[in-house]
Amino acid sequence: MISSKRALAGLSGTVLAASTLMIVGASPASAATPTGGCWVYSPTTPSNIEDTTPASNTSSSLAPWADTAEAPAGPADYTLTSSGSTVVGGTRSFTLVFNKGPKNGGPPASGTVYYYFSVNGTNLPVISKAFSAPGGASIPGDTINGSYTITGAGANNLVLRKVYYDIPSFLTRVACNGQTAGVPGGTNPATTPVNTNIATTFTASGPTATIDSVGNQVVTTHARKNDVIAFSVTNFADGTGTASLCDSAGSNCDAGTSSVTISGGAGSGTLSAGAAPTTGSRALKVVSGGDTSLTPITILGTPTISTNVVGGGAGTVVTVTGTNWDPNQTVSVSSTQSGPPFPPPATGDAAVTATADAAGNISTTFTVNDPTTAYIGGSRTHAAGPPPTVIFASTAFAFSGDTCTAKVGLAASGNCKLLETVDLTITAGDLKMAKASGNVTMSPITLNGTAQNSTGALKNVTVKDYRGGVLGWSLVARFSGLTGPVAPTSGNFTIPSTSLSWTPSCAPDANNDDTVTTGSAGAVFTTATTDVPVCAVSGVANYGLDLTSGGDTLVTSPLSLAIPANQAAGAYTGTIQFTLS
Repeated sequence: MISSKRALAGLSGTVLAASTLMIVGASPASAATPTGGCWVYSPTTPSNIEDTTPASNTSSSLAPWADTAEAPAGPADYTLTSSGSTVVGGTRSFTLVFNKGPKNGGPPASGTVYYYFSVNGTNLPVISKAFSAPGGASIPGDTINGSYTITGAGANNLVLRKVYYDIPSFLTRVACNGQTAGVPGGTNPATTPVNTNIATTFTASGPTATIDSVGNQVVTTHARKNDVIAFSVTNFADGTGTASLCDSAGSNCDAGTSSVTISGGAGSGTLSAGAAPTTGSRALKVVSGGDTSLTPITILGTPTISTNVVGGGAGTVVTVTGTNWDPNQTVSVSSTQSGPPFPPPATGDAAVTATADAAGNISTTFTVNDPTTAYIGGSRTHAAGPPPTVIFASTAFAFSGDTCTAKVGLAASGNCKLLETVDLTITAGDLKMAKASGNVTMSPITLNGTAQNSTGALKNVTVKDYRGGVLGWSLVARFSGLTGPVAPTSGNFTIPSTSLSWTPSCAPDANNDDTVTTGSAGAVFTTATTDVPVCAVSGVANYGLDLTSGGDTLVTSPLSLAIPANQAAGAYTGTIQFTLS
């Protein structure tokens, strides 16, 4: 692993036992072999440990984190654990234990090793300590301790990002991380670091208010005016807290408040939604001392009823939908002779019931037969009272018989109307895709002693969504890599999947106004069996102005294939497999 052009001039090539493949094998329970590998180089700026521009490379290919033949036998295994506080604001300690480091193929050397960690993507201060590398042997295993302040509730994912060994006396540095590619002067662990797979997660608790029940509701996620919200709190500062209904950021609060006594970090209280609360997405805000929590809750507005037709004759089947009803509770749907106030006189049509979903929406069918029907409405008793509170909504319906009289006898004025209901069924089409004919032809390469790039373009792929819904879809791809001529020993020469880079474009095409999400560009094919996102439509959130998803999406991309300087000459073939779901 460790060399110097000045001190080790007699050695050629890399002294770090190199391998084109990372070591993957069984690890002891609770331990794991880090993904990726290590890279030996001379830094351009020695004072900058994270400098990603090597002045020169000692490595010629990726090397494993540890020599499997060195004692203790087997691959490197790393165990990352954490302990301590589980509350926001507390201190969480962590420990990294590993059995051995990379092998030093040169004389004894010493320097500083730097360990880089992150929590939920936020980098922690680097941990450094001195190390010694015996000559011709592995760096001994070690135990690394650190800590951080918990800043957020929920999952805290602690990750070992990378490890750098710095040997100033030899002007040498070794970068070990999750990067799986290693090319001198190109992508490698020094130039393009990737986090390792060594991680541990725990759930942190912050000041939390939990809604235990809502009066007149069977859910704790929704409330209506005058409903009473019962809640409990944990991990709060002791004292008298204040509860209110606010927006999701804790601002624009309604006038009504209540107090809650907190002792030992816990307490319980109630808050009325009030006679005129702000409707929509809101939050129960609880404040005590410097602690604040926001618990989402939806305040229901006035219920609605809508129909797919505004009139019809006897036997007309009407699709009835509605919003802002009490979630998971039944609504009685019936026809009436007039509109509000409730209760208007009923007709002879048979009432039906519909159960609202978790968001308070209803959908059912209702058959109109009674010619006195003038409205179709929904109702439910929201609170038993006394007096009972009934929520009600309706919409007009024009009943039409099969005959009508415009003028009676010799009357000079008068008119009548008949309605004919037109029914249409539209059958959903299919979700499918097609590609332009032919194979992808990459530009030919003539070997000249340097790494080169072959370029080409994907044969266009068209995703065709003719289902007429808000269903969404996903397109992923994997690259097999390329297989070439027969190798002298066994098998064939290959070019790995990681050598291919692209910049996919997913453009709405014929009859498509959806929002299409495009996958990442670059060298994204990590293995020959791993799918990478190409493009997708997520359904309801991204339908177009026609309120349905669908139409054609055209997928194109330039291609660039990295060819090493000494790649075997010959013809190579591989595939890009697309999967649509």
